[in-house]
Amino acid sequence: MTISQSCLRHAMAEATTYEEWLDFAQQLDQRTGADEWRAEDRTELLHSRLIRDHQQRLNRLYEQGDWQELAALLTESLYRHLSELNNPELYQGAWSGPKQIVVDYLDTIERCLRGITAESVPGISPAHKLALLEQAERVFGKPALILSGGAAFGIYHLGVVKSLWQAGLMPRILAGSSMGAIMATAICSRSDDELTVFFREQLESVDRIALKWRDWQGIRQHRSLLDERQVMQHIVANAGSHTFKEAFERSGRVLNITVSPTRTHQKPRLLNYLSAPDVLIETAAQASCAVPGLFPPVLLKARRADGEEKPYFSTERWIDGSVHGDLPRERLARLFNVNQTIVSQANPHVIPFIHNRQHRGMRATGQRVAVNLLQANTEQILDISRQALGWTPLRSALRHVHAMASQSYLGDITIQFPFHPLAYRRVLSNPTPEGLKQYIRWGEQATWPQLAMIRETTRVSRVLNECIDSLRAQQAADLSPLSA
Repeated sequence: MTISQSCLRHAMAEATTYEEWLDFAQQLDQRTGADEWRAEDRTELLHSRLIRDHQQRLNRLYEQGDWQELAALLTESLYRHLSELNNPELYQGAWSGPKQIVVDYLDTIERCLRGITAESVPGISPAHKLALLEQAERVFGKPALILSGGAAFGIYHLGVVKSLWQAGLMPRILAGSSMGAIMATAICSRSDDELTVFFREQLESVDRIALKWRDWQGIRQHRSLLDERQVMQHIVANAGSHTFKEAFERSGRVLNITVSPTRTHQKPRLLNYLSAPDVLIETAAQASCAVPGLFPPVLLKARRADGEEKPYFSTERWIDGSVHGDLPRERLARLFNVNQTIVSQANPHVIPFIHNRQHRGMRATGQRVAVNLLQANTEQILDISRQALGWTPLRSALRHVHAMASQSYLGDITIQFPFHPLAYRRVLSNPTPEGLKQYIRWGEQATWPQLAMIRETTRVSRVLNECIDSLRAQQAADLSPLSA
Protein backbone atom coordinates (compact mmCIF):
# COMPACT_ATOMS: atom_id res chain seq x y z
CA MET A 1 0.00 0.00 0.00
CA THR A 2 1.36 3.40 -1.04
CA ILE A 3 1.35 6.06 1.68
CA SER A 4 0.54 9.59 0.52
CA GLN A 5 2.94 12.48 1.07
CA SER A 6 0.49 14.17 3.43
CA CYS A 7 0.21 11.00 5.52
CA LEU A 8 4.01 10.73 5.69
CA ARG A 9 4.30 14.35 6.81
CA HIS A 10 1.66 13.71 9.47
CA ALA A 11 3.51 10.58 10.59
CA MET A 12 6.74 12.60 10.91
CA ALA A 13 4.92 15.16 13.05
CA GLU A 14 3.58 12.41 15.30
CA ALA A 15 6.82 10.40 15.59
CA THR A 16 7.97 9.64 19.14
CA THR A 17 11.62 8.75 18.39
CA TYR A 18 14.24 10.02 15.97
CA GLU A 19 14.52 6.57 14.35
CA GLU A 20 10.80 6.55 13.67
CA TRP A 21 10.92 10.11 12.31
CA LEU A 22 13.90 9.28 10.05
CA ASP A 23 12.14 6.24 8.59
CA PHE A 24 9.16 8.36 7.54
CA ALA A 25 11.50 11.12 6.29
CA GLN A 26 13.34 8.65 4.05
CA GLN A 27 10.04 7.40 2.65
CA LEU A 28 8.95 10.99 1.96
CA ASP A 29 12.25 11.72 0.19
CA GLN A 30 11.65 8.71 -2.03
CA ARG A 31 8.12 9.85 -2.87
CA THR A 32 9.18 13.42 -3.70
CA GLY A 33 12.38 12.55 -5.58
CA ALA A 34 14.57 14.21 -2.96
CA ASP A 35 16.63 11.02 -2.67
CA GLU A 36 17.65 11.52 -6.30
CA TRP A 37 18.77 15.06 -5.43
CA ARG A 38 20.88 13.61 -2.63
CA ALA A 39 22.53 11.04 -4.89
CA GLU A 40 23.43 13.50 -7.64
CA ASP A 41 26.97 14.91 -7.35
CA ARG A 42 26.50 17.83 -9.71
CA THR A 43 25.71 21.07 -7.95
CA GLU A 44 26.76 24.71 -8.15
CA LEU A 45 27.21 24.74 -4.38
CA LEU A 46 30.58 22.96 -4.33
CA HIS A 47 33.40 21.71 -6.55
CA SER A 48 32.12 18.13 -6.86
CA ARG A 49 34.77 16.79 -9.22
CA LEU A 50 37.66 18.03 -7.06
CA ILE A 51 36.04 16.68 -3.90
CA ARG A 52 35.71 13.22 -5.44
CA ASP A 53 39.30 13.40 -6.66
CA HIS A 54 40.57 14.32 -3.19
CA GLN A 55 38.47 11.58 -1.67
CA GLN A 56 39.96 8.93 -3.98
CA ARG A 57 43.53 10.15 -3.37
CA LEU A 58 43.03 10.22 0.40
CA ASN A 59 41.64 6.67 0.41
CA ARG A 60 44.54 5.46 -1.75
CA LEU A 61 47.15 7.03 0.55
CA TYR A 62 45.36 5.56 3.57
CA GLU A 63 45.45 2.06 2.09
CA GLN A 64 49.14 2.48 1.24
CA GLY A 65 49.93 3.69 4.76
CA ASP A 66 51.64 6.81 3.41
CA TRP A 67 50.81 8.90 6.48
CA GLN A 68 53.01 11.89 5.71
CA GLU A 69 51.56 12.44 2.24
CA LEU A 70 48.11 11.73 3.64
CA ALA A 71 48.52 14.41 6.33
CA ALA A 72 49.65 16.97 3.75
CA LEU A 73 46.75 16.27 1.37
CA LEU A 74 44.30 16.14 4.28
CA THR A 75 45.29 19.64 5.39
CA GLU A 76 45.08 21.02 1.85
CA SER A 77 41.72 19.39 1.17
CA LEU A 78 40.10 20.55 4.40
CA TYR A 79 41.20 24.14 3.85
CA ARG A 80 39.85 23.97 0.31
CA HIS A 81 36.45 22.40 0.92
CA LEU A 82 35.29 22.73 4.51
CA SER A 83 33.62 26.15 4.23
CA GLU A 84 31.60 25.18 1.15
CA LEU A 85 30.49 21.94 2.81
CA ASN A 86 28.80 24.06 5.51
CA ASN A 87 26.51 25.76 2.98
CA PRO A 88 22.94 25.36 4.37
CA GLU A 89 21.54 24.78 0.88
CA LEU A 90 23.32 21.42 0.77
CA TYR A 91 21.07 20.29 3.62
CA GLN A 92 17.73 21.72 2.55
CA GLY A 93 16.88 19.58 -0.48
CA ALA A 94 15.87 16.50 1.49
CA TRP A 95 14.53 15.67 4.92
CA SER A 96 16.78 12.71 5.65
CA GLY A 97 20.18 14.28 5.02
CA PRO A 98 22.48 16.38 2.81
CA LYS A 99 23.86 15.47 -0.59
CA GLN A 100 25.59 12.10 -0.40
CA ILE A 101 28.88 13.55 -1.65
CA VAL A 102 29.10 15.56 1.58
CA VAL A 103 28.66 12.46 3.75
CA ASP A 104 31.08 10.38 1.65
CA TYR A 105 33.79 13.02 1.76
CA LEU A 106 33.48 13.56 5.51
CA ASP A 107 33.51 9.79 6.08
CA THR A 108 36.89 9.74 4.33
CA ILE A 109 38.16 12.72 6.33
CA GLU A 110 37.16 11.07 9.61
CA ARG A 111 38.78 7.77 8.60
CA CYS A 112 42.03 9.54 7.76
CA LEU A 113 42.14 11.63 10.94
CA ARG A 114 41.58 8.58 13.11
CA GLY A 115 44.17 6.62 11.13
CA ILE A 116 46.84 9.30 11.54
CA THR A 117 46.06 9.44 15.27
CA ALA A 118 46.27 5.69 15.80
CA GLU A 119 49.22 4.82 13.54
CA SER A 120 52.92 5.58 13.92
CA VAL A 121 53.95 8.30 11.47
CA PRO A 122 57.65 8.28 10.46
CA GLY A 123 59.39 11.53 11.39
CA ILE A 124 56.48 12.73 13.57
CA SER A 125 56.59 12.00 17.31
CA PRO A 126 53.35 11.54 19.27
CA ALA A 127 53.97 14.93 20.94
CA HIS A 128 54.42 16.61 17.55
CA LYS A 129 51.33 14.86 16.24
CA LEU A 130 49.34 16.15 19.22
CA ALA A 131 50.62 19.68 18.61
CA LEU A 132 49.59 19.49 14.94
CA LEU A 133 46.09 18.31 15.81
CA GLU A 134 45.72 21.00 18.48
CA GLN A 135 46.74 23.60 15.91
CA ALA A 136 44.19 22.20 13.45
CA GLU A 137 41.51 22.37 16.15
CA ARG A 138 42.30 26.05 16.73
CA VAL A 139 42.08 26.74 13.00
CA PHE A 140 38.79 24.93 12.47
CA GLY A 141 37.22 26.16 15.70
CA LYS A 142 34.57 24.62 17.92
CA PRO A 143 30.76 24.44 17.99
CA ALA A 144 28.68 25.78 20.86
CA LEU A 145 25.08 25.22 21.89
CA ILE A 146 23.28 28.40 22.97
CA LEU A 147 19.98 28.21 24.87
CA SER A 148 17.90 31.38 24.65
CA GLY A 149 15.56 32.88 27.18
CA GLY A 150 11.91 31.97 26.97
CA ALA A 151 10.17 31.84 30.38
CA ALA A 152 8.14 28.60 30.45
CA PHE A 153 8.87 28.07 26.75
CA GLY A 154 12.51 27.54 27.75
CA ILE A 155 11.66 24.08 29.09
CA TYR A 156 11.63 23.16 25.41
CA HIS A 157 15.45 23.30 25.56
CA LEU A 158 15.41 20.00 27.49
CA GLY A 159 14.00 18.24 24.42
CA VAL A 160 16.61 19.87 22.19
CA VAL A 161 19.50 18.86 24.46
CA LYS A 162 18.08 15.35 24.92
CA SER A 163 18.02 14.80 21.15
CA LEU A 164 21.57 16.11 20.70
CA TRP A 165 22.87 14.04 23.61
CA GLN A 166 21.30 10.81 22.41
CA ALA A 167 22.68 11.42 18.91
CA GLY A 168 26.18 12.05 20.33
CA LEU A 169 26.15 15.59 18.95
CA MET A 170 25.99 17.85 21.99
CA PRO A 171 28.84 20.41 22.01
CA ARG A 172 31.06 20.71 25.06
CA ILE A 173 30.50 24.46 25.15
CA LEU A 174 27.04 25.59 26.31
CA ALA A 175 25.68 29.06 26.94
CA GLY A 176 22.36 30.10 28.40
CA SER A 177 20.36 33.23 29.09
CA SER A 178 17.38 33.57 31.39
CA MET A 179 15.45 30.27 31.34
CA GLY A 180 18.14 28.90 29.04
CA ALA A 181 20.65 29.55 31.83
CA ILE A 182 18.67 27.29 34.19
CA MET A 183 18.61 24.53 31.57
CA ALA A 184 22.35 24.94 30.93
CA THR A 185 23.20 24.72 34.64
CA ALA A 186 21.21 21.50 34.93
CA ILE A 187 23.17 19.99 32.02
CA CYS A 188 26.63 21.25 32.97
CA SER A 189 26.35 20.20 36.62
CA ARG A 190 26.07 16.50 35.67
CA SER A 191 28.76 14.06 34.54
CA ASP A 192 28.28 12.09 31.32
CA ASP A 193 26.99 9.04 33.21
CA GLU A 194 24.64 11.17 35.28
CA LEU A 195 23.37 12.92 32.17
CA THR A 196 22.61 9.61 30.47
CA VAL A 197 20.58 8.49 33.49
CA PHE A 198 18.92 11.91 33.67
CA PHE A 199 17.60 11.74 30.12
CA ARG A 200 16.66 8.07 30.37
CA GLU A 201 14.95 8.02 33.76
CA GLN A 202 14.67 11.42 35.45
CA LEU A 203 13.67 13.97 32.83
CA GLU A 204 9.97 14.01 33.53
CA SER A 205 10.47 14.19 37.31
CA VAL A 206 12.44 17.48 37.33
CA ASP A 207 11.31 20.25 39.63
CA ARG A 208 8.69 22.26 37.71
CA ILE A 209 7.89 25.06 40.16
CA ALA A 210 9.99 28.10 39.25
CA LEU A 211 7.37 30.85 39.49
CA LYS A 212 5.55 32.12 42.60
CA TRP A 213 3.50 35.30 42.33
CA ARG A 214 3.68 37.77 45.20
CA ASP A 215 0.65 39.19 46.94
CA TRP A 216 -0.02 42.95 46.72
CA GLN A 217 1.92 43.69 49.86
CA GLY A 218 4.93 41.78 48.55
CA ILE A 219 4.75 43.59 45.22
CA ARG A 220 4.84 46.98 46.94
CA GLN A 221 7.67 45.94 49.24
CA HIS A 222 9.93 44.24 46.66
CA ARG A 223 8.82 46.14 43.54
CA SER A 224 8.56 42.91 41.59
CA LEU A 225 5.77 40.51 40.71
CA LEU A 226 7.53 37.19 41.34
CA ASP A 227 9.37 35.74 44.33
CA GLU A 228 13.09 35.34 43.55
CA ARG A 229 13.48 32.79 46.35
CA GLN A 230 11.24 30.34 44.50
CA VAL A 231 13.29 30.44 41.30
CA MET A 232 16.47 29.93 43.36
CA GLN A 233 14.90 26.88 45.01
CA HIS A 234 13.97 25.59 41.54
CA ILE A 235 17.53 26.05 40.22
CA VAL A 236 19.18 24.29 43.17
CA ALA A 237 16.65 21.44 43.04
CA ASN A 238 17.55 20.76 39.40
CA ALA A 239 21.27 21.63 39.31
CA GLY A 240 22.62 21.63 42.87
CA SER A 241 25.10 24.22 44.14
CA HIS A 242 28.42 24.53 42.29
CA THR A 243 30.88 27.16 41.22
CA PHE A 244 31.64 27.50 37.51
CA LYS A 245 34.97 25.80 38.05
CA GLU A 246 33.39 22.91 39.98
CA ALA A 247 30.76 22.42 37.26
CA PHE A 248 33.47 22.29 34.59
CA GLU A 249 35.56 19.77 36.55
CA ARG A 250 32.48 17.64 37.20
CA SER A 251 31.02 17.55 33.69
CA GLY A 252 33.83 18.48 31.30
CA ARG A 253 31.41 20.94 29.73
CA VAL A 254 31.98 24.69 29.63
CA LEU A 255 28.98 26.49 31.14
CA ASN A 256 28.46 30.11 30.10
CA ILE A 257 25.74 32.35 31.55
CA THR A 258 24.96 35.86 30.36
CA VAL A 259 23.93 38.56 32.82
CA SER A 260 23.05 42.17 32.08
CA PRO A 261 24.00 45.22 34.17
CA THR A 262 21.57 47.54 35.91
CA ARG A 263 23.92 50.53 35.51
CA THR A 264 24.66 52.11 32.15
CA HIS A 265 28.43 52.24 32.62
CA GLN A 266 28.70 48.50 33.33
CA LYS A 267 29.03 45.98 30.52
CA PRO A 268 27.10 42.73 30.03
CA ARG A 269 29.06 39.78 31.36
CA LEU A 270 29.59 36.25 30.12
CA LEU A 271 30.28 34.19 33.23
CA ASN A 272 32.21 30.92 32.96
CA TYR A 273 35.04 28.99 34.59
CA LEU A 274 37.61 31.35 33.05
CA SER A 275 36.00 34.74 33.71
CA ALA A 276 34.33 33.91 37.04
CA PRO A 277 35.57 30.52 38.31
CA ASP A 278 34.40 30.97 41.92
CA VAL A 279 30.94 32.40 41.17
CA LEU A 280 28.07 30.12 42.19
CA ILE A 281 26.20 29.02 39.08
CA GLU A 282 22.85 29.11 40.86
CA THR A 283 23.20 32.83 41.58
CA ALA A 284 24.33 33.45 37.98
CA ALA A 285 21.30 31.58 36.63
CA GLN A 286 19.02 33.49 39.03
CA ALA A 287 20.46 36.80 37.86
CA SER A 288 20.07 35.81 34.23
CA CYS A 289 16.36 35.19 34.91
CA ALA A 290 15.77 38.54 36.64
CA VAL A 291 13.47 40.14 34.08
CA PRO A 292 12.94 43.78 35.18
CA GLY A 293 9.56 44.12 36.83
CA LEU A 294 9.10 40.38 37.31
CA PHE A 295 12.14 39.73 39.54
CA PRO A 296 14.39 42.12 41.48
CA PRO A 297 18.05 42.50 40.41
CA VAL A 298 20.40 39.88 41.86
CA LEU A 299 23.67 40.09 43.78
CA LEU A 300 26.06 37.40 42.52
CA LYS A 301 27.85 35.25 45.07
CA ALA A 302 31.17 33.43 44.99
CA ARG A 303 32.52 30.56 47.07
CA ARG A 304 36.12 30.58 48.25
CA ALA A 305 38.35 27.53 48.43
CA ASP A 306 37.65 27.33 52.20
CA GLY A 307 33.89 27.10 51.50
CA GLU A 308 33.03 30.62 52.62
CA GLU A 309 30.48 32.40 50.42
CA LYS A 310 30.82 36.10 49.73
CA PRO A 311 29.34 38.72 47.38
CA TYR A 312 30.86 38.98 43.91
CA PHE A 313 31.06 42.64 42.85
CA SER A 314 29.24 43.68 46.02
CA THR A 315 28.26 47.09 44.57
CA GLU A 316 26.60 45.63 41.46
CA ARG A 317 23.24 44.02 40.80
CA TRP A 318 22.46 42.03 37.64
CA ILE A 319 19.38 41.27 35.56
CA ASP A 320 18.12 39.04 32.75
CA GLY A 321 20.90 38.06 30.35
CA SER A 322 18.51 38.17 27.38
CA VAL A 323 18.23 41.95 27.68
CA HIS A 324 21.71 42.69 26.32
CA GLY A 325 23.12 39.33 25.27
CA ASP A 326 20.65 36.55 24.52
CA LEU A 327 23.18 34.94 22.15
CA PRO A 328 26.76 35.83 23.19
CA ARG A 329 28.41 34.63 19.98
CA GLU A 330 31.23 37.17 19.77
CA ARG A 331 32.34 36.61 23.35
CA LEU A 332 32.25 32.82 22.90
CA ALA A 333 34.39 33.20 19.78
CA ARG A 334 36.98 35.27 21.62
CA LEU A 335 37.18 33.08 24.72
CA PHE A 336 36.74 29.57 23.31
CA ASN A 337 37.37 29.83 19.57
CA VAL A 338 33.72 29.08 18.79
CA ASN A 339 33.08 29.39 15.06
CA GLN A 340 29.72 27.64 14.80
CA THR A 341 26.64 28.25 16.92
CA ILE A 342 23.67 25.96 17.35
CA VAL A 343 20.89 28.08 18.82
CA SER A 344 17.80 26.74 20.56
CA GLN A 345 15.51 29.75 20.29
CA ALA A 346 12.41 29.95 22.51
CA ASN A 347 12.06 33.66 23.28
CA PRO A 348 8.34 34.53 23.14
CA HIS A 349 8.99 37.94 21.56
CA VAL A 350 11.24 36.40 18.89
CA ILE A 351 9.33 33.28 17.79
CA PRO A 352 6.59 35.07 15.78
CA PHE A 353 9.23 36.81 13.67
CA ILE A 354 11.37 33.79 12.80
CA HIS A 355 8.88 30.93 12.47
CA ASN A 356 8.76 31.29 8.68
CA ARG A 357 12.54 31.25 8.11
CA GLN A 358 12.61 27.52 7.38
CA HIS A 359 9.85 27.86 4.79
CA ARG A 360 10.44 28.50 1.10
CA GLY A 361 8.62 30.23 -1.70
CA MET A 362 7.55 33.77 -2.51
CA ARG A 363 5.17 34.08 0.42
CA ALA A 364 7.79 33.09 3.00
CA THR A 365 10.35 35.39 1.35
CA GLY A 366 7.89 38.29 1.47
CA GLN A 367 7.21 37.64 5.14
CA ARG A 368 10.92 37.66 5.94
CA VAL A 369 11.43 40.95 4.09
CA ALA A 370 8.49 42.55 5.94
CA VAL A 371 9.76 41.32 9.31
CA ASN A 372 13.29 42.59 8.64
CA LEU A 373 11.97 46.02 7.66
CA LEU A 374 9.78 46.13 10.77
CA GLN A 375 12.72 45.21 13.01
CA ALA A 376 15.01 47.82 11.41
CA ASN A 377 12.41 50.59 11.71
CA THR A 378 11.57 49.64 15.30
CA GLU A 379 15.24 49.68 16.26
CA GLN A 380 15.73 53.12 14.68
CA ILE A 381 12.64 54.59 16.36
CA LEU A 382 13.73 53.27 19.76
CA ASP A 383 17.23 54.66 19.29
CA ILE A 384 15.92 58.13 18.38
CA SER A 385 13.47 58.08 21.31
CA ARG A 386 16.17 56.96 23.73
CA GLN A 387 18.44 59.84 22.73
CA ALA A 388 15.66 62.42 22.75
CA LEU A 389 14.52 61.63 26.30
CA GLY A 390 17.76 62.63 27.98
CA TRP A 391 18.44 61.39 31.49
CA THR A 392 14.97 60.33 32.64
CA PRO A 393 13.72 57.07 34.22
CA LEU A 394 12.02 56.19 30.94
CA ARG A 395 15.36 56.42 29.11
CA SER A 396 16.70 53.46 31.11
CA ALA A 397 13.66 51.34 30.19
CA LEU A 398 14.02 52.31 26.53
CA ARG A 399 17.70 51.37 26.69
CA HIS A 400 16.73 47.83 27.67
CA VAL A 401 14.03 47.62 24.99
CA HIS A 402 16.42 48.97 22.35
CA ALA A 403 19.05 46.40 23.36
CA MET A 404 16.51 43.60 22.91
CA ALA A 405 15.28 44.92 19.55
CA SER A 406 18.77 45.39 18.09
CA GLN A 407 20.06 41.88 18.82
CA SER A 408 20.36 39.03 16.36
CA TYR A 409 18.51 35.98 17.63
CA LEU A 410 19.66 33.41 15.09
CA GLY A 411 22.66 31.08 14.99
CA ASP A 412 24.43 29.24 12.21
CA ILE A 413 21.85 26.56 12.90
CA THR A 414 18.66 27.63 14.67
CA ILE A 415 16.30 25.15 16.32
CA GLN A 416 13.20 27.23 16.92
CA PHE A 417 10.27 26.76 19.25
CA PRO A 418 7.12 26.06 17.20
CA PHE A 419 4.77 29.04 16.98
CA HIS A 420 1.63 28.08 18.90
CA PRO A 421 -0.34 31.26 19.71
CA LEU A 422 -2.45 29.52 22.38
CA ALA A 423 0.73 28.49 24.22
CA TYR A 424 1.33 32.14 25.12
CA ARG A 425 -1.36 31.82 27.78
CA ARG A 426 1.04 29.59 29.74
CA VAL A 427 4.31 31.42 29.15
CA LEU A 428 4.39 32.82 32.72
CA SER A 429 3.09 29.80 34.56
CA ASN A 430 4.60 26.61 35.94
CA PRO A 431 3.99 23.66 33.62
CA THR A 432 1.80 20.74 34.59
CA PRO A 433 3.30 17.25 34.27
CA GLU A 434 1.61 16.95 30.88
CA GLY A 435 2.79 20.42 29.90
CA LEU A 436 6.36 19.45 30.77
CA LYS A 437 6.13 16.43 28.47
CA GLN A 438 4.71 18.59 25.68
CA TYR A 439 7.52 21.15 25.87
CA ILE A 440 10.14 18.37 25.79
CA ARG A 441 8.36 16.69 22.88
CA TRP A 442 8.30 19.97 20.92
CA GLY A 443 12.03 20.33 21.53
CA GLU A 444 12.78 16.84 20.25
CA GLN A 445 10.60 17.23 17.16
CA ALA A 446 12.19 20.58 16.29
CA THR A 447 15.69 19.09 16.59
CA TRP A 448 15.28 15.94 14.50
CA PRO A 449 15.17 17.72 11.10
CA GLN A 450 18.41 19.55 12.03
CA LEU A 451 20.42 16.55 13.24
CA ALA A 452 21.89 15.69 9.83
CA MET A 453 23.20 19.21 9.31
CA ILE A 454 24.56 19.39 12.86
CA ARG A 455 26.23 16.00 12.48
CA GLU A 456 28.06 16.85 9.28
CA THR A 457 28.92 20.51 9.87
CA THR A 458 30.44 19.72 13.28
CA ARG A 459 32.06 16.43 12.25
CA VAL A 460 35.63 17.65 11.73
CA SER A 461 35.62 19.55 15.04
CA ARG A 462 34.24 16.57 16.92
CA VAL A 463 36.71 14.10 15.40
CA LEU A 464 39.66 16.42 16.04
CA ASN A 465 38.57 16.75 19.65
CA GLU A 466 38.28 12.98 20.07
CA CYS A 467 41.68 12.40 18.44
CA ILE A 468 43.29 15.00 20.72
CA ASP A 469 41.69 13.39 23.79
CA SER A 470 43.03 10.01 22.67
CA LEU A 471 46.58 11.31 22.21
CA ARG A 472 46.52 13.14 25.54
CA ALA A 473 45.32 10.00 27.31
CA GLN A 474 48.08 7.98 25.67
CA GLN A 475 50.64 10.62 26.61
CA ALA A 476 49.45 10.59 30.23
CA ALA A 477 49.62 6.79 30.31
CA ASP A 478 53.18 6.82 28.95
CA LEU A 479 54.24 9.27 31.68
CA SER A 480 52.55 7.31 34.46
CA PRO A 481 54.90 5.56 36.93
CA LEU A 482 52.83 2.39 36.46
CA SER A 483 53.82 2.23 32.80
CA ALA A 484 57.53 2.18 33.62
